[in-house]
Amino acid sequence: MLSTKLTALIVDDEHSGRSSLKILLNKNCFYLFEKIVTASSLNEAIKIVADESFNVCFLDIQLNNQSGFDLVPYLSSKTKIIFVTAYSEYAIKAIKDKAFDYLLKPLNPVEFKICMSRFEKEVLGNGAVKKYLQIKEQGATMPIILDEIEFLEAEGAYSKIHLVKKKEYVTAKTLKSMTDMLGNDFIRIHKSYTVNKMMIQSYKKDSLTTIHNTCLPVSRVGAKELSLHF
Repeated sequence: MLSTKLTALIVDDEHSGRSSLKILLNKNCFYLFEKIVTASSLNEAIKIVADESFNVCFLDIQLNNQSGFDLVPYLSSKTKIIFVTAYSEYAIKAIKDKAFDYLLKPLNPVEFKICMSRFEKEVLGNGAVKKYLQIKEQGATMPIILDEIEFLEAEGAYSKIHLVKKKEYVTAKTLKSMTDMLGNDFIRIHKSYTVNKMMIQSYKKDSLTTIHNTCLPVSRVGAKELSLHF
């Protein structure tokens, strides 16, 4: 996938907090970020932001005996601040400090995905940056625009990519790995199918129709996934 060259800063005094958030970002949003930087203290974070600005800062509030709120004046006005904390009582102050979002620990993966989907749309805008999937076919690298993918179909250890232009490509990756790679705009609706959210015309508990009138099956797990997005 071609990088959109965004940068993220994670500020948390606990190693587990930094590592778990970095894992979530790498799993769900790896195509968004060129660099993810971590800081374990307020002072370390202040030094980092003095030399570099970030698109987003994931900020813990209680940093040993200091407050994450004290970092806010040092951040660029363009940095989206997402507070990540175990304490709900700071939500009002976070809103006053123009927080983009406020996530409670332990992080809920679904809430995290929704937050990052909003972030992506707000930062990149509609159509501001074209995102690509790169696959290998017969030794050549094929860049595929994500917006042109209608759905993906499992074929054993391979995946077939169906484009809106009725072209098809087969890649030597499982549907699970492809779904993880593609991010929040794609939904696994069945063990054999992952669909582009923008290509959904309608769906029922056991089937889905794309805007090009392709009918796909929906499993019970897939129906739950759809309900989280719509």
